[in-house]
Amino acid sequence: MTQMTPEKIKEFFDDAAKSYSDAWKAQAEYYDDLVKRNGEAFTKLTDARIASFKEMTESKTFNQAFEANLGFEEKIREDLANLQEENTKAWESLVKDLQTIYTPAKAAPKAKAAPKAKAAPKAKAASKKAA
Repeated sequence: MTQMTPEKIKEFFDDAAKSYSDAWKAQAEYYDDLVKRNGEAFTKLTDARIASFKEMTESKTFNQAFEANLGFEEKIREDLANLQEENTKAWESLVKDLQTIYTPAKAAPKAKAAPKAKAAPKAKAASKKAA
């Protein structure tokens, strides 16, 4: 058993405080980047929607307007798929960082269990007669 000393208790709290601080920084960075990525993506999608509306209003035929809208829909699918992929990679990176932060650097060796004592031959014989 490890003896708890004031130094070890202080070290434990210092390590915990550093881990919490590092985790806070990693999560704050993740959320900042998430907001930026999503904001930029939706700004681009808004610009693309406005451009497609403009193209649709300038169309001479229904088919031209329809094709303009199809082009916009294709762009949305592609951009949203890319956004989802980027967000998924960022999330996986955050999880990996948090696992690294909260995984102890040095694990204490586990104590081996004491081997079970074998019953004495006389005790076995007595138990068989009792049964």
